[in-house]
Amino acid sequence: MARMITEETNIELSLEILTASSGDIIVYAPGDTVKPELDDYDHWPVKRDVFRQVYKRWDDSQWKPNEAQRHLLGNGCLPFYRARGVWALKLPISIYVQSLESPQPVVVPAGRWLCIGAEGEPYNMSDADFYERYVIPAQV
Repeated sequence: MARMITEETNIELSLEILTASSGDIIVYAPGDTVKPELDDYDHWPVKRDVFRQVYKRWDDSQWKPNEAQRHLLGNGCLPFYRARGVWALKLPISIYVQSLESPQPVVVPAGRWLCIGAEGEPYNMSDADFYERYVIPAQV
């Protein structure tokens, strides 16, 4: 689920505070439970140009949104999915990472995933989030 924002906002994540500019897209992971406020859902900013290259509109006519998805739809979000893959490495050591939306590099601890998106954008996420959001191809 995603929506465009019209004014700059900061989004506090576990390791950093990201800045989203007017016109950027906020992507929400709705889960199964309705939250009181939009900011209570897991969410993150994506630069508009990156979003256009990487995400596609969900167009399944059989889709039946759950309660959380309906809540987000009622608050201006539309269904999208990430249509392009990522390169990812589970970090064996802590390293500095500079994401597109972060004003400065942050130390990402060992055990988190360093992801590089299809447009070269670096970001990180927890083990649980990684396995929830991505399908890992079978080993050949």
